[in-house]
Amino acid sequence: MKIDMAWLREWCDPGVGDEDLAHQLTMAGVEVDDLVAGPDGSAVLELALTPNRADCFSVRGVAREVSALFSAPLSARDVAETPASIDARRELGLVAPEACPRFVGRVIEGLDPTAETPAFIKERLAAAGERPQHLLVDVTNYVMLEMGQPMHAYDLERLNGGLCARWAEPGESLTLLDGTELKLETDVLVIADEKRAVAAAGIMGGHGSAVGDGTSGVLLESAFFAPGAVAGRARRLGLQTEASLRFERGVDPSGQVEAIERATELIVAAGGGKPGPVVDSVSEKDLPQRGAIELRRARLSALLGVGLPDGAVTAMLRRLTMAVEETEAGWRVTPPSFRFDLAEEADLVEEIARVHGYENIPETPANWSAHPSASTERQVDPDRVRALLVDRGYHECLNYSFLDEESHKPFHSVAQELELANPLSGELSVLRRSLWPALLRNYRTNRDRGTTDARLFEIGVCFSGTPDDIREETWLAGLLAGGAMPEQWGSPRRDADFFDARGDVEAILALDGPACGFDFRAAGHPGLRPGRSVRVLRGESEVGWVGELHPELADGGPAPQLFALRLDAALESRAARVTEVSRFPAVRRDLSLVAPPSVQVGDLLGAIRAEAGELLREVIVFDVYEDRKSLNSDARSVGLGLIFQSISRTLTDAEVDRAVADAVSLLVEKFGVGVRQ
Repeated sequence: MKIDMAWLREWCDPGVGDEDLAHQLTMAGVEVDDLVAGPDGSAVLELALTPNRADCFSVRGVAREVSALFSAPLSARDVAETPASIDARRELGLVAPEACPRFVGRVIEGLDPTAETPAFIKERLAAAGERPQHLLVDVTNYVMLEMGQPMHAYDLERLNGGLCARWAEPGESLTLLDGTELKLETDVLVIADEKRAVAAAGIMGGHGSAVGDGTSGVLLESAFFAPGAVAGRARRLGLQTEASLRFERGVDPSGQVEAIERATELIVAAGGGKPGPVVDSVSEKDLPQRGAIELRRARLSALLGVGLPDGAVTAMLRRLTMAVEETEAGWRVTPPSFRFDLAEEADLVEEIARVHGYENIPETPANWSAHPSASTERQVDPDRVRALLVDRGYHECLNYSFLDEESHKPFHSVAQELELANPLSGELSVLRRSLWPALLRNYRTNRDRGTTDARLFEIGVCFSGTPDDIREETWLAGLLAGGAMPEQWGSPRRDADFFDARGDVEAILALDGPACGFDFRAAGHPGLRPGRSVRVLRGESEVGWVGELHPELADGGPAPQLFALRLDAALESRAARVTEVSRFPAVRRDLSLVAPPSVQVGDLLGAIRAEAGELLREVIVFDVYEDRKSLNSDARSVGLGLIFQSISRTLTDAEVDRAVADAVSLLVEKFGVGVRQ
């Protein structure tokens, strides 16, 4: 935002130079980005305002800050009331009072269509970066810059009856002032006459009711739109206007009539005309209500680190135009209607610190004791996961926590998305429930630039639940695509497959000890290929997924392998156990089993471990063979190596054979497997 320095000094002149004034504003949080020369050579402030300081999006708002910071008087610039000279008026309806609780308007007839905009208005608009256009448009822009209240002017002859503020109807459209044709959604607030929408409320007016060179009658609009009714709509529609910038941050809900009077004064002075009465339609219960905030003396001193005299605190608060009542414990403060950012005690403490001056608060050394603590045995540092994956050739990605709804839907089956109330854009409109969509976008971006081999991972927060009950969890997700190993002359190329992804997952799960406490069970996932996806279980609790991307989501190229782990649950460390290394020889027995196709190898391994007892140290799958002709069925031949060892003695062949026989009997009885001889 740009402000002509001479215009600002008309409102409040602190008696310091331009550089000092700019410095003090910046130190108080109203950042001056630059101090430049305007079109006429005068100084112009370029402000970089934070979104919470909506009150400073005007000359008067910045002047209030200058007055408070320098204890300089604010010029008394009360707007004179222009009495009505005709009885012309248009009805203003509040169809959606929750979105537009105040709608103020005024008819002015008999304007001189050839009237020029006064030179001082043109100069100040030019200094602010606005192009002078037409008297009525220039005056509404001038009032917005001066008072912070956006306004709009409608050609009276192009309106059909009165106006109302309502939500757009299904299928409704609107052609804007710049010629843009909008297809309106039902959550867009519009200003409408008796036949059609004539403006996107708080954003931009419509072409069909615009003023022009022949306009002799005008209806001025000055309204309060709730920030939530405007926020996000302008960006979604691709329209970021000066009006929407102010409305979505919050304008003074008590300033609409004053703005109408100021605009009337300027228009009548330059273009003549006869004003009608001011029509003020208001729903008091829907207007923002400002309650008192208790400011405790002890809390103020604790947060500032210094005690300030009561009188000084009271004076600073009153210079900020707050209503102040001194109490036994401190102060009861009611912020003005234009300060939307003041809601709690800490906000008032910050205001006092700003006005007192941060540089005037003495520096004191921090007095604290360091109590370093080690991670508990139940924690696995995510940095260990990162280091492991980097060592295995992965690259870490960092993506936004927001996604577009379309790319997100295929990866979960929840009916209701977690939509943002004020999205940055249509592509960042929902909270992510999965890390996979963003990783796929990272992969495709690199693939389209010629990088087909990829190993990517991300550790980040995912969201679950409903809009009324949102939960956060930290997840790890990975993607493998292209070659399983770097190309070399000594071995043929092999593409990464499901087992490569599973191997990486097993390595991660083994960070807190052997991964034998986890199971991989075949299961379906909406984003993974049927028959090539498994759930990762810890006991009976689901902690992740591994699988190949669903062919319908593969974007015409090879489908990458994916994995995801709920990090806290998957890497909840088990207490370390110290075991003695056996001095006695191990004994191995190999089994060749023929298992029905419905039997999972993981189930066989679990049953063997449970039956064979503590003498069984390890089970190895050394062969899987499928051949309908030699096996005479759809069954699979699975080769297992069973390794037995005792910590205290040498095992005999008899007891090993007995343990193997018991395990085989269980497998035959429970799973219907056969033993190949």
